[in-house]
Amino acid sequence: MRLSAAFSLALFATSVVAKEISHDSGNLCGEDADLRTTHPVLCEMLDALQADPEGLADSLKQFARQYGLLVGDKWEFPVRHSEFPAPTTSSSQQLPVVFAHGMGDSCFNNGMIDIGKHTSSLLDNVYVTCIPTGDTQAEDTTNGYFLSMDASVDVFAAKVAMDPKLTNGFHAIGFSQGNNVIRGYIARYNTPTVHTFLAVNGVNAGEGTVPGCFPNKSVDLQEQFQVGGFCDLLLEQASRRAYTEFAQQHSFQAGYWRDPRRKEQEAYYQYSQLARWNNEGPQNKNETLNANYAKTSKFVWVKATEDSMVWPKEGEQWGCPDPDDPFTHILPMNETEWYKEDLFGLKTAQEAGKNYFETFVGDHLQFSMQDFNRWITTYLKDATVAEELNVSMA
Repeated sequence: MRLSAAFSLALFATSVVAKEISHDSGNLCGEDADLRTTHPVLCEMLDALQADPEGLADSLKQFARQYGLLVGDKWEFPVRHSEFPAPTTSSSQQLPVVFAHGMGDSCFNNGMIDIGKHTSSLLDNVYVTCIPTGDTQAEDTTNGYFLSMDASVDVFAAKVAMDPKLTNGFHAIGFSQGNNVIRGYIARYNTPTVHTFLAVNGVNAGEGTVPGCFPNKSVDLQEQFQVGGFCDLLLEQASRRAYTEFAQQHSFQAGYWRDPRRKEQEAYYQYSQLARWNNEGPQNKNETLNANYAKTSKFVWVKATEDSMVWPKEGEQWGCPDPDDPFTHILPMNETEWYKEDLFGLKTAQEAGKNYFETFVGDHLQFSMQDFNRWITTYLKDATVAEELNVSMA
């Protein structure tokens, strides 16, 4: 089930977008022998989604809990399980805040509800909401696996457009792959505008290897990744199944799979949704992505020092594997092609002083409440509706 590591301004009615894709997806493989051969696990999961969506969602939630992916699940909040969104009683012009949850989590889970309420309390009781890609806890959870990145962004954008409290812009906070939803919204929409994007352990630069194959300094890397070796086999199988139209349409995680080996580069450019958002490859040139990216005033990239879910962890701050030596050399942000060529606006943002970098000691999403409080009060507290309106009119 660790699929995440193995493996357009039309306003859609959000219930139609989410339900059409997720409810029909269970029949997609059907009796198609080729699909069941090329995507056996994905087809099995889509069958389970049709047969027992609530049961599957519960299994995915328990998996996420086991691996510490449910944000706020173990925190002690002054008041727990309050209704979401938080009521606004303050006369403050503080911008509202929107959350996007990670894999296996849901806006309907108590941890996400509580962290939203807590965030509101730190910002003078400002309006806070978490935007789900499904209308129920089960649908929101399973859509985190079986609704594509692009489709998830469309649902997110539609719900933003329907919320009058977000009309003048908002801050956005993403956890893990929830950052892909927010980043996709910024790239493809960004109206209403995201003022500050706080990205906590985001799979920003993609997922580059599979479980058991994170480069290990105690292992001979040449042996670990030799052609014909076990890790080479797993990477090949992951890419063969992720880099297809079917997988890109029906697996969120396939959308951010980024095999760092040169032999898979063309397939990545051709199929990957992440590659399109990054303007990577000769066929992916969309200046609108850069223009939309430039609308956002501040980006905060948070890395976990011991991240065991995202590889490379430096990708959380836009580093990436060196294509000439991917498993031993990780390029820092300013040495990557997407930065040097300013493929989607990252270099422009850096030169404008928009990028901020934070690190906490620990594993994926295992930040403390103290860390979180500091990020909120440092980067979100003083930006106001009036400021965002001035930026938007500039």
